[in-house]
Amino acid sequence: MDKFTQSRHHDVLDDDILEMLAEAQQPVMLSEATTNRMRNGLLDAIQQEKEVNAKTKGFETLLAHEGTWIEAMPGAQFKVLHDDGNGLDGLLSYLIKLEPGVSMKGHNHPFDEECLMLEGDLTLGEHTLNKGDFHFANAGVPHGDVSTQNGCIAFIRGALPI
Repeated sequence: MDKFTQSRHHDVLDDDILEMLAEAQQPVMLSEATTNRMRNGLLDAIQQEKEVNAKTKGFETLLAHEGTWIEAMPGAQFKVLHDDGNGLDGLLSYLIKLEPGVSMKGHNHPFDEECLMLEGDLTLGEHTLNKGDFHFANAGVPHGDVSTQNGCIAFIRGALPI
């Protein structure tokens, strides 16, 4: 094995593929499995580089199908989109998804809380929100009971109410 194949700068291709290519002086017919390994290795390296570049430039993207919905209580789920580095105890950007008829007691907010309704209806005390409505609650200010008649999905920037 020469100096090139010993280098760790070739993480995209496996050592056996690099060795075979380095030794070949004429075109080599590659099996479909080898071709797929090469293609997948290159695509993985490109994706990893995109992810590193995005993070180093201060960007983070979570696609709609990514992330995990967590059941907070029967009929109520949340999915964390971003946290301030303090996990579930800190300031979060998250989605809530409530099934029709869900209700919970009102609560205080340790941080300012912003709510943007994406789908459905949500009643916070005496205020009913619908798709496109926005609600802001200052830190420490409680709101009344929370409920939904038809279910909802909302974007929240604040703390989890659980």
